[in-house]
Amino acid sequence: MPRGVKKENLPSKICATCEKPFTWRKVWENCWDEVQCCSDRCKNERKRKQQLANREQRAAAVEGLAPDTAAAPAPAVAVQQSPP
Repeated sequence: MPRGVKKENLPSKICATCEKPFTWRKVWENCWDEVQCCSDRCKNERKRKQQLANREQRAAAVEGLAPDTAAAPAPAVAVQQSPP
């Protein structure tokens, strides 16, 4: 009696980074539900893209909170003269 499972009967998923199909591997036996990327390269690329997007969002938020000094005119200062 043959052991194991034929490759065509293994579950497969689509990689979240490269969008290519990949099949179940023995190392993913305990965490198959959590696996989203087909390789370490794709996993690292996905993290890098997320970090870059987070940096851009933070930069946009900081720019939105900080007053734009070039666009806003300087406030007029009233000078009081003392009577002679």
